Amino acid sequence: MTSFIDPDDLLPVISKADVAQPHVHADESEIAEDGHIHTSGLTGERTNVLPLAHLHMKADWHPAPVHGWTLPLWYGGTYDEQQSARESAVIWDRSHVGRYYVTGDGAAEVLARVFATDARRVPVGAIARLVACREDGTVLDIATACHLDAGRWFVMSGPRAQVRLREAIAAAVRPGEDVQVRDRMAESVLLAVAGPKAASLLEQVVGNIPNAVPFGEAHEVLLGGWRALVAHTSEVGEETYWVLVAPEVGEHVWENAVSVGIAPAGLAAWDTMRIEAGVIEAPGETPLPATPYHAGLGDLVDLEDAEGPRTFPGGEALRTIHAAGVERVLSGLRMDGPRLAKRGSRISGAAGDLGACIAAVFSPALGTGIALAYLPPDLLRVIVDTDGVSQPADVVALPFLHGPRGAVTR
Repeated sequence: MTSFIDPDDLLPVISKADVAQPHVHADESEIAEDGHIHTSGLTGERTNVLPLAHLHMKADWHPAPVHGWTLPLWYGGTYDEQQSARESAVIWDRSHVGRYYVTGDGAAEVLARVFATDARRVPVGAIARLVACREDGTVLDIATACHLDAGRWFVMSGPRAQVRLREAIAAAVRPGEDVQVRDRMAESVLLAVAGPKAASLLEQVVGNIPNAVPFGEAHEVLLGGWRALVAHTSEVGEETYWVLVAPEVGEHVWENAVSVGIAPAGLAAWDTMRIEAGVIEAPGETPLPATPYHAGLGDLVDLEDAEGPRTFPGGEALRTIHAAGVERVLSGLRMDGPRLAKRGSRISGAAGDLGACIAAVFSPALGTGIALAYLPPDLLRVIVDTDGVSQPADVVALPFLHGPRGAVTR
């Protein structure tokens, strides 16, 4: 039986010596082949450093190495940060996420050659999730694309596949096409402000900009004389504003946001809240051999366009899988008892072993543990092995929580 487990490879935590300078600005010799900015730590390992790491350290962050970056796991406490996000507003530094512009008259066509999702169907101004696949139909990445204007796109991709995906988009540009792919990793920071008071508090930081960007849209604006991108959406079950700015501007945005009562939040709160909202990320929740149809992302796959079958990586495999159906689908587990599952916890039912959890967290909003797993459809109840102790769990449809706003959609 296939086990849906794919262990992460993590880098060492950075030390204070790595962020002694206010910013980590790289010259060409410091930008590695993978496109990231690197700094050497006391261990001699090269690790990716956030441009605003000095601010996180000042806020007494608890760092951890994730996907090759040292990220804030939490500041004051994970549960407190989630409560602030549900009742007021928090700010996350998401600058480890891949980000690049794709511009030119044929930009949408180029994106359509790479993604299983047909980008040509995304209206100007809208935000959409795009799924990219390997040739066998398995999920390579789940990106978020902002169609800013005719021939102008901004793409956010996962931290593990960002270089491969960016290179695939650049390689899809055909001779004679005037389309450019511009990486923004080394020259920007990406911040997310979320919560029921996100708009009102953020307005004290950036003026009337939040009210000028409708939900589900993304626009480029001037912020203190600097060009910025602001997207209004939700991936954590709460109203969220993404802000893309230069690092020096991002420093002011972060400090001013904290000064008006927007609490800093770390990766642990982000992951818990997005799982509660049913928003999955690759590759953590799409390990091999999961395809979009296994992962509940079938609505992001466009097998055909007006001219007939589309051609994109994994297209033929996905046509076969779509016709045959899948034996496992991504499902939610709600623990029925005090014990918690973890990634890798085995799951069993009447038919025996069913696989393993691919993500698990404690949900303060629900007051119990929740998990994700690829299971046969139509199951209602399973048993989860929590470190040798059997814990019953209900199989539930995603999302676990329906927030005031839906997650990013097409």
